[in-house]
Amino acid sequence: MAEAEKRSPAYVRLDTVRGVFRFSGRQLLITLIVLFVVFPFVEPYAWGNAAVSLLFTLVMLSALLAVGGGKHRVLITGLVLLVPALVLRWLPHLGLMDGGQPVSLASYGLFVGYVTFQLVLYVLRAARVDAEVLSAGVSIYLLIGWLWALLYSFCNLVVPESFHFLNTETHSSPLYEMFYFSFGTLTTAGYGDIVPVSGPARMLSSMESVLGVLYLAVLVSRLVSAYGSRPPAK
Repeated sequence: MAEAEKRSPAYVRLDTVRGVFRFSGRQLLITLIVLFVVFPFVEPYAWGNAAVSLLFTLVMLSALLAVGGGKHRVLITGLVLLVPALVLRWLPHLGLMDGGQPVSLASYGLFVGYVTFQLVLYVLRAARVDAEVLSAGVSIYLLIGWLWALLYSFCNLVVPESFHFLNTETHSSPLYEMFYFSFGTLTTAGYGDIVPVSGPARMLSSMESVLGVLYLAVLVSRLVSAYGSRPPAK
């Protein structure tokens, strides 16, 4: 029964990949955690921006290989979205364009949104719960926070002064400030030191806080349902 379950179309492991692309949901989760832990420690240094770009590149490649392995259409679509995002991320390091441009943030956001959508489909279609499904579920949560950080940064560029910063002496980059605000909003643990003031910023923050609560409720119910549907072990 278990073998038939693994062969069913609804159950495809993220680390069961044809060819040379072998990357699992657990490895994607590890790269995301490394990014979020290392980001605030390296970005204040002169070389920090390049290090952050390298971490971003690693996470994005990990995400592409995790969702695109064995699925040529998903892999090609993700690659089409990834290449412009990486090019626009690294051009400022070569002095060919200014960093933090709206087009760069939009390109990043499209790729992160696409990867998140593919992971959601994977979790919803999983016939049973294992380490891959759990890793994908946590990765989705972290990617939502990353996606909204990009949306906030884009909003602040298109609509200047969309956010009011109570601590004006911070030395963090604007993108990290939006990361900080995004995860505070996603977990509904905001500390009030960054306040959305424009209409679009308020709309995005409200959407993220609602999505954070709903996602956890839906994810837990989905995982419990999938776990409860497992046949008893013999």
